[in-house]
Amino acid sequence: MPDELILPIPIIPQKIRDAVNTKTLAILVGAGVSRVMGCIGWDELSRRLVKRCSLVKRPTNGLPYLNFRGTEILGQYGDHKKTITICYDILKDNGCEDVFFTELENSFIPDEEHSPYRDIYKQLYGLRGLFITTNADEHFDSHFNKDRIVYKNFQPDDIDPTKLYHIHGSIRERESLVFTLPGYIDRYRDDSFIQFLKQIFESRTVLFVGYGMNEFELLDFIITKYGSVDTREMKHFILLAFYTGEEETALKFEEYYYKKMGISVVPYQKDQNGHNQLYDVIKDWNSKINQTSTYLYDSYKEIEEVVEHYGRWPS
Repeated sequence: MPDELILPIPIIPQKIRDAVNTKTLAILVGAGVSRVMGCIGWDELSRRLVKRCSLVKRPTNGLPYLNFRGTEILGQYGDHKKTITICYDILKDNGCEDVFFTELENSFIPDEEHSPYRDIYKQLYGLRGLFITTNADEHFDSHFNKDRIVYKNFQPDDIDPTKLYHIHGSIRERESLVFTLPGYIDRYRDDSFIQFLKQIFESRTVLFVGYGMNEFELLDFIITKYGSVDTREMKHFILLAFYTGEEETALKFEEYYYKKMGISVVPYQKDQNGHNQLYDVIKDWNSKINQTSTYLYDSYKEIEEVVEHYGRWPS
């Protein structure tokens, strides 16, 4: 029997608790969080786009741009973002760019089956971190003032916990979106953006939530920009789902991989609820962190100080 079993609700690492209390926690929010709400993932989006491309007619002869063979080949690519990049170019080159964005926007619509999990962003917000997301949807935006949502022009001297940072852009402005290979290359070569991320990773404890191996741009950034990582200080964490019995296989493999980047894997069990278990994990952590952190005490002291201050003013 392995020393540590994978639990449905993992124990909160002490470094994350400490980061909440010292206001140095940064939370990286990936597509897995929106999938809990019922939004589709990159895999389903790529399939839908391939189908739409097969319906695009060539202006010269009226035949589909993609025949059956082309559709089958493109649909078999394992790299979903590569497929999305190709589909975007096909649709754009044939005057159907709006078709692409319609499919992209539709992918952000939650389904009714997942309605019990709709407030996962509310639960996540309760962790009181600095929030950065690679998601282009607006499901998290309602927790922030509109003028505090950043989706372009990232600066290392503008890191503010009252803001939400959409580092791959937002659907509210198409020009800000990063969803094709050239777009990712340009974004992660931009010096201001690089310094922005470096500042966050160097000064804060980072928790990755809702990330999988198909969203590795940030991990690639860590490897290429930092080189060798001192694994004695594992100050960053990633929540990952596993089945019971994978303690000595899949979990171990992931731990080996992420350790090279100074990231500790925090596993949780998905036997009963699948990836929707992430909702229960975040909800539980939110409750426990707020019960045991100094947040309520600090908030009470702030209220006391305000009352005392204004109490001295003449009526």
